[in-house]
Amino acid sequence: MSRGTVLSGANNSFVVLTEAGTQVRCGLKGKKLKGAEGFYNPLAAGDIVEWEAASEGTGTISTLIPRKSLFWRYNEKGKAIQAIAANMDVLVCVTSAAMPPFRPRFIDRVSLEPSSEGIPFIIALNKTDLGVDDETAERMADYRRIGFETIEMSADLGLGVETLRERISGRTSAFVGQSGVGKSSILNALEAGLGLKVGEVCEKFERGRHTTVAGILVELVDGRTRVIDTPGFRRLAVRGIDPVTLGACFPEIREASARCPLGPRCKHLDEPGCAVTSLVESGAIHEDRYESYARILAELEDTRSWARKVGRPRRVHEDDFEDA
Repeated sequence: MSRGTVLSGANNSFVVLTEAGTQVRCGLKGKKLKGAEGFYNPLAAGDIVEWEAASEGTGTISTLIPRKSLFWRYNEKGKAIQAIAANMDVLVCVTSAAMPPFRPRFIDRVSLEPSSEGIPFIIALNKTDLGVDDETAERMADYRRIGFETIEMSADLGLGVETLRERISGRTSAFVGQSGVGKSSILNALEAGLGLKVGEVCEKFERGRHTTVAGILVELVDGRTRVIDTPGFRRLAVRGIDPVTLGACFPEIREASARCPLGPRCKHLDEPGCAVTSLVESGAIHEDRYESYARILAELEDTRSWARKVGRPRRVHEDDFEDA
């Protein structure tokens, strides 16, 4: 039995990088993969597996080695957690200053897993050559204030590319973002000839077309750096999180929760005396970050969506929890 790393694949067909550096196409041994029980999909790019050779260039995967980290989303259709990228050392959330517009609520959702698990998290603001408005600059400054790393970039002009290259050197990094923000363009700028398909942005709707249909792990020419390009998302469902632990996924709320006189029973919504809502009212916690927390909590509890008003969330018309 040998070990290898999943480069790409779906259903029952995966490309595995062997320890010898060759690639083999593998299927799964049996209907269920050991170690992947309960997931919508058995494997994701970056997974380490045990496999055995079959015919030349092919093999069979028998076991999933426990993951040290995982980026996932909740698959609404399959009603289960869908693995997107595995065993990354760094998670890079690519967003854009324009075309499509900056969407901090999506960033907030992407940050939940790295914040709770201690995975380094970088926000790469692409397309800064199109201009960065005051609201976007203010939100990026707040992300830095709470401990997230940010890099301003333009894949087209090469701005920020060297900074990002140095930051991910020698590590496995997963690149996540909404459709059209330029994940694949940044990866191509990091190393020419990666062959990652670059998508065009649909100007009519300011939405990107999904160009990466499955996670793809690529090893750079230095032989030490690996990147995982993930599918472009329009929204990111996170229903697999326990609502009780959501506050721990927001660094500023986690810190304030430790001082909340109401203790662990407090949801940090409209409870009198809550330390978190007091900090929101004073401006110490950004009101939009708090709104993201309230909306996600409502989604996790299968309630209606929440909107912020005068320092408190209020129930509004049911929506689809858009990551705008």
